[in-house]
Amino acid sequence: MRIAFDARSLIGPRTGVGVWLEGLLRGLVATTDWRFLLCLPRRVARLGLEDLGDRAAVIAPAVGLPGTLWLHTVAAPMLVGRADAYVGTLGVLPRRLATPNVLVVHDLTPRSHPGRHTLANRFCFNAYFEESLGRAATLVCISQATRSAIDRVEPRAAQRALVIPAAVDSFFSPGAGDGEGESTRRRFAGGRPYLVQLGTLEPRKGIATLLAAHGMLLGQHPGAPELVLAGGRGWGGGWLEQALARHPRRASVHLPGYVDREDARDLLRHAELVVLASDEEGFGLPLAEALGCGAACVASDAPALVEVAGGAARHFPRGDAAALAALLDEALEPEVRRELRDAACTRAAALGWDGPLSAWRELLSRVAGGHSGPGELRMPGDGAARD
Repeated sequence: MRIAFDARSLIGPRTGVGVWLEGLLRGLVATTDWRFLLCLPRRVARLGLEDLGDRAAVIAPAVGLPGTLWLHTVAAPMLVGRADAYVGTLGVLPRRLATPNVLVVHDLTPRSHPGRHTLANRFCFNAYFEESLGRAATLVCISQATRSAIDRVEPRAAQRALVIPAAVDSFFSPGAGDGEGESTRRRFAGGRPYLVQLGTLEPRKGIATLLAAHGMLLGQHPGAPELVLAGGRGWGGGWLEQALARHPRRASVHLPGYVDREDARDLLRHAELVVLASDEEGFGLPLAEALGCGAACVASDAPALVEVAGGAARHFPRGDAAALAALLDEALEPEVRRELRDAACTRAAALGWDGPLSAWRELLSRVAGGHSGPGELRMPGDGAARD
């Protein structure tokens, strides 16, 4: 069987959708004999999946094109006779697509928070999203929160949507001890205890709220942990500089930039607290990874983050810096941190790839075999994937 994917999220440093897609591809390669086509608008020197050999091949036009132009002109014709199913991983489908398809929606933030996305992102998503919903043979949401967001836009599409959550690689696990904690603190926080948020530095991640809350925390407790914001710079950098300028102790905020998965795991394992202050998420993979590492977690009340945490994190109202500061103060108490770490280790058992990978194998087998409806797809140990 030959499965094609919109693989644009694999270009450049891995974040969100790219991390999910790489995990899905590796899981499918390990558990099936299928072959995979990675569809791109241009050739790239390296995707980081070379170890998959001929099981995963790149197809791209001879002359590189802008992503949206490529998607709606040559992407579909290039698949004719080459793929048994196509997975649209970024919420939009190519026009003129004759190949049986699955549309995956991670979040609707270009629509729900348009001011927090670039003009290009808003156009590429919003101009084709509803059309793609109508043409999708099978619709997959990455969380119940995302399906609820679709229900507010197109209830009929939400009714037929499957929910197959993202998952955490077993690489994100608790450390054997704190032997490496001192090294991590030296590299990222000037040798001091720290709070950390992982993710691209862009407006919708709630970073301005977190910076304000950290400033308040330091005002009450001058010896409070440092703050590490680990992630590549997103768009609209002016807002970040303004938020940093308002921080009362700028030297206590550390911006190491994008970190690889080894450094990300170290940061999560040794943080006093992991914080996700996002205004909205489709899933919140860094939170799931933090729980996998047994970290004490604090997150906003964005529905997807509440869903992923499953009671294993403390939550605050989105955008409320004072509430976050108070919660950080509370969660830093040793007894509360121990409770949160124990809860994280318990919750992590439900966030692995076994269930989602089984659901994807069943779904893709069905779609490639010519069955367009979702049927009664189930995830082992988690009931029906479709309510």
